[in-house]
This record gives sequence, structure tokens and C-alpha cells, in this order.
Amino acid sequence: MRTVVRHLVPIIMVVLASMAAVTIATPAVSSAECADGEWWDPTGKVCRPLGVGPQPLACEPGQWWDPTANVCRPLGVGPQPLACDNGWWWDPAANVCRPPLVPPPG
Repeated sequence: MRTVVRHLVPIIMVVLASMAAVTIATPAVSSAECADGEWWDPTGKVCRPLGVGPQPLACEPGQWWDPTANVCRPLGVGPQPLACDNGWWWDPAANVCRPPLVPPPG
């Protein structure tokens, strides 16, 4: 039994350390911090009162509203996903590649 525990302790420590690193490296960006009557604006990274913030534009037929830039764009034109490498992900609000949320093993 002691041998099993000795083998499990380092594994548990690695798991907890990686979870802590992810928590520290990626600050929370959620609506959980907003008060009642507010919504999370991921573009501005702030809580806004309901009805405040980017408002949809009255785009002409054949166009769509791009809320990240607050402009009307022709259909099929807009922010294109970047070719991110090795588990990185595309952040359309900033139009950049971001590192993986979970660090690679090793």
C-alpha cells in the first residue's frame, strides 16, 4: 500500500501544479464577475450595463455587422482565422494567435 501511495503522490503533485500554472497564466475572463443587469463585453474586456456597448449597425443588404470592429462588411469578408501552430488558438477579437490554455506535457 505504501508503494502505491509513493507512486501516486508525484503524479498528483504534477497534476495540481499544472492546474495552478494554468490558473495563474490565464486570468479569468467570464461574466461571473459582472453584477446583475450587466453583461460581459469580451471585446472591451469589461462589464457593461444592459443596452450599453457596441450596437448593431443598420447594414445594407448583402452586408453583415462585425461587432469586433463595429463595421459593416460584405458577406464572406471579415476577420479570417489565422493559421495558428501547435495547439495555439485564434482570438478573433484581437486577431492574434494565443498560446494553449493547457501547457504541453514535458
